[in-house]
Amino acid sequence: MMKIITRFVLTFLLLILSFSSALAQTNNSSNTVIDSFGDHKLPGWVWGGNLTMKYSFPNDNPENGYGVISSTTQVTANSFVGLVRKEQKIQFAQDNILSVMLQGVSNDLYATVQILYDNDKDNKYDEVNDTRLESKPISLNFSGWKEFFININDNDLKIVSKNKNEDFSILESEAYAIQISYQAGKDFKSSTPETGVALITLRPNKQTKQEIANSSDNTGTTESFFSLKNYPNPFNPETTISYTLKSASNVTITVYDRLGREVAVLLDGSQSEGDHTISFNASNLPSGVYFYRVKTPDKTEVQKMVLAK
Repeated sequence: MMKIITRFVLTFLLLILSFSSALAQTNNSSNTVIDSFGDHKLPGWVWGGNLTMKYSFPNDNPENGYGVISSTTQVTANSFVGLVRKEQKIQFAQDNILSVMLQGVSNDLYATVQILYDNDKDNKYDEVNDTRLESKPISLNFSGWKEFFININDNDLKIVSKNKNEDFSILESEAYAIQISYQAGKDFKSSTPETGVALITLRPNKQTKQEIANSSDNTGTTESFFSLKNYPNPFNPETTISYTLKSASNVTITVYDRLGREVAVLLDGSQSEGDHTISFNASNLPSGVYFYRVKTPDKTEVQKMVLAK
């Protein structure tokens, strides 16, 4: 009898573990976890300046684990404190959302989140040859923890590069690392601050990107609701988009590149029922695949076109 009970208990525990694992995978299926700090160590992390970093507790669990970031010297106002860096290749896309949990210090300290690109492929980052995307300074003048969301676009990030021609096409390459830089503000009260970083995730980009992905997968067998087409296609540098409205409606027609970045708004207004055309001139754009989206309050449709110069 005891053996039967033991086997039953073991089977029950295995079922629970299997269910928990499956649930975790389901919950994370839409997000990429860059670091959960749940493995009781800090793989890929390096630090510098006046900062040191360690794991929060030797016997912690995934829900509570985080990286403890401490200053090794007295910090004064208006001074650079140091940085921590997660060296891991990550593929970002336009309008992804980078989520980072940061711990406050109740003092005038700022954190700047940076995405580093190793342009010359020498497995290190330097400001002369490489590029970074940099967030606005985040104030840590609060107590406890807060989650911060950074949109991967030029509203939330600026490009820092010696190459004046660098733009957000850098996203086509894998990032070399994520870095957090710390700076004391003018009202910082001298101390040896201790802060922390926890769960870092990359969330899917917005609706437009998904619509473009769906359009890329479209084999052409699905009937177009708006009878969408453009001619010529491929084109250089101008093409005419034709479409049909089944009733009078507000219409927005927008063009995106293959990374989901908006490059032109061709129309944003009301139109009558029937057939319509609108021209798109891409003389200022490079060759490549583009997408045009027709959106009304009731329906949205995306089609692909090719600019061949």
